[in-house]
Amino acid sequence: MGKLITKSLSSGLIIILLVTALPYLQSCKSTATMKQGNEEFNKKNYTSAANIYKEVARTEKNRNIRKEAYYKQGLACLMTNDYKEAEKSFEKSQRYKSTKGSDEMDRLAVKFQADAMKMQEKYAEAIIKYDEYLKDNPDDQEVKMAKEGCELALKWKDEKTRYVIENFKKANTRESDFAPWYLDKFGLVFTSARAGGMNKKEYGWTGQYYDDIYICKMKKRRGQVSWQNPTLLGGSVNTKLSDGVASFDGKGREIYYTQCNAEDGKGLRCKIWSAKKIGRENYEQPYLLDFNSDSFSCGHPAISPDGKQMYFSSNMPGGEGGWDLYVVNYVRRGKTWSVPLNLGPTINTKGDEMYPYLHTDGTLYFASNGHVTLGGLDIVYSTGSGQEWTTPENMKSPINSGGDDFGIWLAEDKESGYFSSNRQGGRGSDDIYSFTMKPCELMLAGVVRDQNTKAVIPGAKVLIKSNKDTATIILVADQTGAYSMPLTQMTKYEIYATAPDNDPYYFDSPIEFESTEGVACFTTLQRDLEMKKLEVKFTVEGILYDLDKANIRPDAAQILDDSVVAVLERFPRIKIELGSHTDCRASEAYNDTLSQARADSAVAYIVSKGIDPRRIVAKGYGERDLRIKKCSCELSDYQHICTEQEHQLNRRTTVKIIDYNWTPPAEEPQKEEEPTQKPNTPPNRRPPAPRRR
Repeated sequence: MGKLITKSLSSGLIIILLVTALPYLQSCKSTATMKQGNEEFNKKNYTSAANIYKEVARTEKNRNIRKEAYYKQGLACLMTNDYKEAEKSFEKSQRYKSTKGSDEMDRLAVKFQADAMKMQEKYAEAIIKYDEYLKDNPDDQEVKMAKEGCELALKWKDEKTRYVIENFKKANTRESDFAPWYLDKFGLVFTSARAGGMNKKEYGWTGQYYDDIYICKMKKRRGQVSWQNPTLLGGSVNTKLSDGVASFDGKGREIYYTQCNAEDGKGLRCKIWSAKKIGRENYEQPYLLDFNSDSFSCGHPAISPDGKQMYFSSNMPGGEGGWDLYVVNYVRRGKTWSVPLNLGPTINTKGDEMYPYLHTDGTLYFASNGHVTLGGLDIVYSTGSGQEWTTPENMKSPINSGGDDFGIWLAEDKESGYFSSNRQGGRGSDDIYSFTMKPCELMLAGVVRDQNTKAVIPGAKVLIKSNKDTATIILVADQTGAYSMPLTQMTKYEIYATAPDNDPYYFDSPIEFESTEGVACFTTLQRDLEMKKLEVKFTVEGILYDLDKANIRPDAAQILDDSVVAVLERFPRIKIELGSHTDCRASEAYNDTLSQARADSAVAYIVSKGIDPRRIVAKGYGERDLRIKKCSCELSDYQHICTEQEHQLNRRTTVKIIDYNWTPPAEEPQKEEEPTQKPNTPPNRRPPAPRRR
């Protein structure tokens, strides 16, 4: 059934290569025992064949036969997923010097040994072996992809992940347990080759029993989940043949599954069956879906949640490679399925694509060894329909490993699910694993610096607002000027910095914006902030006066609002001197008078905006403090040295801070005047009338 399909190519072997190598291997002179091993191998009884080859290699004196026996033992071990023994066998085969006609054996032994290393996650060692092979076979694209998978595995190994993987021990045995499908409020349905099934015979390929469909029932009580021991799925879906890899429609009322080995139990063809549910746990007599054929296999059905489409794997002619993915549509009027449509070269490769699963959001998950993988079969995903799909993306580790990873099922929110794998550390050859997702970690981090000096500003306050909350978060930069905080997915933020308490004379930094929309988990968004410190003395640019006049023009008023008034409001404890400067043209006395009038006019305007007049001192400097020194009228050729623009730079308004801790002086309380009273006159009583004389 479906398991048979998986192991036919999951080790990374290409059948064409095996067929190419075997004629030479079988042509060598061999003993009867070697002949027996070849017969078992050709029958796909790989477990038995591996044992026979191992015995031949141990006892045979002929070095050529021993070389062949080790090599073929390695092939058989690969097919049964005994990668450790396969690696040893290929290594031993290469120890013997190459004999006439064995060049192909030596060449493939290097490749297959690298495959065995990769499946054990010995990625660095596998890369060395692949390079050894590619040195003499530089155009082998399959090996180049295998090497790329090793390099990606090393890269992804240290990446942070949200996945928490656990062996689902309740369902697993020493035999193969795989292809989980969760039924809400019912349990976990899966396929198993354990003892106690419908067929008591062992299957020669795997050395295990024939597959059956089991269910691990679930109970919920007071929020706690408990699992019962697995039992055979009720009804007639399980037979003495190989049955498994089940899929259910959205309501669990109909099952679709694979059955292999034909009626006599010996055939290799697999077909897809279906059965409707009757009662709580049983299923009625299954029926064969009409797109199956006796000339090729179909398996691993994945019904869409609405029951209108089915994806499956098949080795039918006309595909891209070994096993391809196909889709059929349900024709309601005829109560039948359409002609299978190959999903096309974006999904399917020269390798094998198996175990499709269509999530409720339309994402197609499947297992492949034809795309770049970390081991044998890897779980990848894509979106699309028909033959138009996005390039499949690898689910990376820890979902994928050096072994075969396949048969995934995900919850609606994709935050939990199940899959199967024969990775190292499991209980059996294939185990079912559960996974949950840790919260997505996103961080905002940065450093607050002085805009001019670039020095860090310890104690600076960083204010953060989001589009999902009205509250403002206030962070305080540490001694290195750094700040950080976790972010929420799909959220927009506004960020700016304000002055620290111990150094309040900084302007707020410009508002910056960040968003976590479309940002991958474990990403840190870096946002450095810069604040400008209030200068002791600065020039207010752009304040112009009409010729020989001191009144504040509208354009100058706006500049005073945006600079001087804003500074005085922002820093209520500073006291300033507002200075007005002229160029040198006109007399010194005239310039002094004009500049003082202009300074007084500017101060009067600022006071009109509500600023305490005691915080501002007006100072007219005339031409005594030129900004452009060469424009002094004392120089005989100043009219030729300076341009009008340079003279304009000398006609400026400056602000100088003369007190950082100004406070309004305390006012003496006024004494209330007491009413005058005549002596000895009781208060609130009218004095007596004078006596008449």
